[in-house]
Amino acid sequence: MAAGKNDIESIQDSLNERKKELNCIYNVDEILKDFDTSIEDVLTNLVSVIPAGWRYDDICKVKIIVNDLEIASDGFKRTELKQSSQLYVDDKQVGEIILCYIKPVRAEKGIFLTEENRLFQTIVEKINQYLSFRKLKKIYSESVEKKKKRSNNEENFISYLKELHLTESEISKITKVQIDFKKGETVCKQGSFASFIMILKEGLLKAVIETSHYKSHIFKITKPYNIIGLSSLYGDNYYHFSCRALLPSKVCLVDRTTFDEIVKNNPAFSIEIMKMYSNSLQNVYDKLGSIANKQALGKVCDTLLYLSEKVFNSSTIETTITRKDIAELSGLATENLVRILSELKKDNIIAINNKSIDILNFETLRMLGNMG
Repeated sequence: MAAGKNDIESIQDSLNERKKELNCIYNVDEILKDFDTSIEDVLTNLVSVIPAGWRYDDICKVKIIVNDLEIASDGFKRTELKQSSQLYVDDKQVGEIILCYIKPVRAEKGIFLTEENRLFQTIVEKINQYLSFRKLKKIYSESVEKKKKRSNNEENFISYLKELHLTESEISKITKVQIDFKKGETVCKQGSFASFIMILKEGLLKAVIETSHYKSHIFKITKPYNIIGLSSLYGDNYYHFSCRALLPSKVCLVDRTTFDEIVKNNPAFSIEIMKMYSNSLQNVYDKLGSIANKQALGKVCDTLLYLSEKVFNSSTIETTITRKDIAELSGLATENLVRILSELKKDNIIAINNKSIDILNFETLRMLGNMG
């Protein structure tokens, strides 16, 4: 009778262990259905439910590492009484899962049961599948977002062209040829024949005047929805400056003859072109006045205000514009520019964060710019 009783207790213990393992799998599955919660929260939930599937759940602790993120049970410590496995996404190791008993255990049946080894491998496979699907979901979401952004950009660009009083037929001609430029690539070269008038659709360009001594001066930062090369349309047919991409950029190339025909046949558009040309000249006059008549501090203040108000429309000047760019816009050596920025920072007029510049006091900056 005693032996029979022991057998029944053994069967009950075994059934209880299987029940714990099944509950563990169910809980893991429930957690891994969620692709909207942050990966940190998902891992935190996993390390809280996984130990319950093991015999000695009170001393069972888990750590999961995914990329730079490490989440562990309270009191986790690595011991020799462990199960561990690498985590993979697309055959690339992205992390590790470690399960440990943090105190000695009775080992008459082995430290871990055969079923616990199987349970552990099942959990590893489920986490790998989850991480792979989460990556695919992220790629898909980014793809959809990019497509949506491109669609919005296209609509905004067409709206801009319509505001210039261009007809559908004229817009079709203007947008027929579009070229992508990588960051740092030359969009047009000073001294080269101006075969095209260009309209910046996306990105950011810097307009540079180059000298024979391999020096350069940036006189303008061109934002999207600006026309480049108007001075060559009825001038000497050459670009008088170079343009380089500060960001990946998309440019519409319009043959000069086509552009000229549109200007001649569309009086309302030609008036808009004259307004653009006049504004461009005014900006050049302002830049010349600043460089010719002001001291270094005044030049830098003018440049910071220009970048903030005319380029980024924000109090933050992004890292797209380097210190060298700001120096060339100001007509200064980079060393002088850095020194003046340090002084402005010391006086709490600007703040510098990870190479971006935040303007803290527009009024004082404007006053210093006006004083020259």
